Amino acid sequence: MKSSVSIRGMPKKTGFTVVNSSSHEDNFSAKELMVHGPTVNGWRSSRLCSYPQHLTLQLVERSRIRKLQLLAHQFMIPAKVEFHVGDSPPEASPPGFPGQFHRLGYVSLSDNEKTGFKARELKSVHVDAVGTYLRITLHRNHANRYNHYNQVLC
Repeated sequence: MKSSVSIRGMPKKTGFTVVNSSSHEDNFSAKELMVHGPTVNGWRSSRLCSYPQHLTLQLVERSRIRKLQLLAHQFMIPAKVEFHVGDSPPEASPPGFPGQFHRLGYVSLSDNEKTGFKARELKSVHVDAVGTYLRITLHRNHANRYNHYNQVLC
């Protein structure tokens, strides 16, 4: 997950810390999202988890978010991903409920059947929001023969 912020009209990546995830599989912690590189595993929900799954990111500073980018896995694909932004710390909201967060919207992802589950889909979402926290809600996975445990991966 990447987010772009605008400072004096120039977009740039902003850093974040993962502060919460509703689940993860061993060796696929949400903390993996904070590192970029070819050997990074990324975050994967636990096997046979309940949906929706949530990730909460704290931005390095209160930021104006103009664009969010999401790169989906080849076959561990959520059907829908929602984005919320806010300034309240996650512990101020009940688990699974964005509370003081403002809903930015959602994107639907392809089931990837047409590509034989070989391509990854990159979604760019253009928004105009300000906040300190970004909550990502991942809804039920697209079922397919490769995803035996009904997981999603970011």
